[in-house]
Amino acid sequence: MLVIEDNPLNIELLTDLLEGMGCVVVPAPTGEAGLSAALAAPPDLALVDLRLPRLSGLEVLHLMREQPTLRGVPVIAVTAEAMQGDEARTLRAGFDGYLSKPVDASRLRELVRDYLFVDPTQ
Repeated sequence: MLVIEDNPLNIELLTDLLEGMGCVVVPAPTGEAGLSAALAAPPDLALVDLRLPRLSGLEVLHLMREQPTLRGVPVIAVTAEAMQGDEARTLRAGFDGYLSKPVDASRLRELVRDYLFVDPTQ
């Protein structure tokens, strides 16, 4: 599981929640670091903050989709943009899923279950 997030507290929260579900987490504090990590070892799922410095989450998504080894990786946008229409706009932009901040643990479990077919209660 790849988590691309520039806020250390959000990385810690997501890592704790995901590891609690049995996931192995690779954290990346920038879009560039996340792309490098994904190319080195394609993840089963990527959580990408939309507002990253230098390389935005949308740019990360597009660069991942250009790589044959990463095209099939589900990419979930993680964002504080939670106004009406933001989720639909994010999905139209090409993300596979949407997770608003503050992160709801039960919604995260649903997404992981939906994309990885794991039992989030284990």
